[in-house]
Amino acid sequence: MKFGIILPIWRLSVKDAERVARSAEELGWDGVFLPDHVVAMPATVEHYGPSWPDPLSLLAYLAGKTSRIRLGTSVIVLPYRNPLGVAKAAATVDQVSEGRFICGIGVGWDEAEFRVLKVPFEERGKLSDESLAVMLAAWSAETISFAGQYYRFEEVGFAPRPVQQPRPPIWVASTPFGVSRASIRRVVASGDAWHPLGLDRSQMEAGLELLRAEADRLGRKPPAFCPRNLLNLTERPAGERRALFEGSPDQVADDVRAVQRLGADFVTFDLYACADADQMVRMIGDFSRSVMPAVA
Repeated sequence: MKFGIILPIWRLSVKDAERVARSAEELGWDGVFLPDHVVAMPATVEHYGPSWPDPLSLLAYLAGKTSRIRLGTSVIVLPYRNPLGVAKAAATVDQVSEGRFICGIGVGWDEAEFRVLKVPFEERGKLSDESLAVMLAAWSAETISFAGQYYRFEEVGFAPRPVQQPRPPIWVASTPFGVSRASIRRVVASGDAWHPLGLDRSQMEAGLELLRAEADRLGRKPPAFCPRNLLNLTERPAGERRALFEGSPDQVADDVRAVQRLGADFVTFDLYACADADQMVRMIGDFSRSVMPAVA
């Protein structure tokens, strides 16, 4: 079992992000991931905050400040950008990190942000599918051609390619706090891991059943299961718990074992229950000392 953290970058400076990432590496964590918004619309500010550095640019910076830990997006919103630009930036992160990049992708949820960026919200699923196809083509050869509904080009040169071949791992997100059949289809067709956000145990079980059925339908091996949930580690046991991974080290360890039994390969945790970088470092330190040994 591997463990990663999602940095709540909307409340961290670049130096704070570096400090938490370096601490995670020193404490034995396996991955650091960054979320994505291009502009902060009212719903995004209400739920999170106003500050959103470009994730791929910041990951390239963190690559130079770390040496072992995996660096990923959780998740980059594919319809927001030209896929060749995303593929180039992602390949660059993979190059500078010497093959440590994980490419988490999603279709987005904030319709107001789509309007500002002049991207059709109702077509975000089809746009994401085609963008992913363009990225996979770009990573596969130094000269590529593509003919789709949104993108069409011939004999385009693309380099450098990623260190990881045939590609960096593709993690496909689901609808936040729900199971999206489109994400199931997308990850089985083109991805390496299903990366749902905020599911409870019953939702995980239902999603994994759909994942296995879709893989059987296409005659493919089911992708890995890499869930993302909020971590809220406390000194005392939680009474009536609202979610997984909330409570004492023993309670959180039980939750880790439960998702491990479901087949989870890499569990990632949001840290926005923490007020600041100091508390984030304390929480991931407590987790590494109390939970990791209990589930090893």
